[in-house]
Amino acid sequence: MGDYQVTLFVSPWNKTGCDEARDYLESKGIQYAEKNTQDHGARGELIKKTGGLDTPTLIANGHTVVGFLPNKWNHLLSEEPLELT
Repeated sequence: MGDYQVTLFVSPWNKTGCDEARDYLESKGIQYAEKNTQDHGARGELIKKTGGLDTPTLIANGHTVVGFLPNKWNHLLSEEPLELT
C-alpha cells in the first residue's frame, strides 16, 4: 500500500460501516487519522469536502471516497493508485 496521509471520517450513526472501515484499514496496516462528525470541526470539514455528512468517508492521496467501498479503497491505497471516477 502507498505511503499517504489517510483520514477516516466516522459517525455513531453508521457504526457498522465505520467499524468495517476501521477493520479494513487496520487489517492492511494503514495508519490513519480518525475524525468523528460529532466534533463540530470535523463535521464542518467533511461538509466542506463532500457537501454532506455521509460516513465512513476516506480521504487519501488527494481523493475522497464516500462510503465503505473496498474495491475503490484498494485502488486508492495501492502503490500506483488509479484515477477514481
